[in-house]
Amino acid sequence: MREKNVREIKVTDYQDIYVLNQEFNPNLKLFSEEKVKEKIEIIIKKTKDIIFVYEHNNEVIGYIHGSPYELLFSDPLVNVLGFVVKEKYRNQGLGSILIECLEQWGKNNGFSGIKLLSHPSRVYAHRFYERRGYMFTKDQKNFIKKFNSYM
Repeated sequence: MREKNVREIKVTDYQDIYVLNQEFNPNLKLFSEEKVKEKIEIIIKKTKDIIFVYEHNNEVIGYIHGSPYELLFSDPLVNVLGFVVKEKYRNQGLGSILIECLEQWGKNNGFSGIKLLSHPSRVYAHRFYERRGYMFTKDQKNFIKKFNSYM
């Protein structure tokens, strides 16, 4: 696996991203291919987020989504909002390449580090992050409130 296969996301990647999301969490199937396409368009046009994809044989087989993260009590960080590698390509260095690209982007753009959340059950992912110098800081519960009026 090589770094030259990494590039920024394009709207035309939406089908591959949809498939990766399904593989990561089958419950995401309710979020249609068309919605994924719309989200990519919004992220590219209206945010400062960065999404790197790894392409192999004209197929996106992994991605990492970073978002600038400003707080009133911390130097700026990049928040990892999504990080998926197609299962059959895991443990081949692809995840390392993607996260290194995001880390370099963060350094080049004046961020102090990277923050990410990982589900407690994802023990292999935790080992991956720890090997890369990420430190476990706390357990927490995540809450969400859905608005009925959302279209």
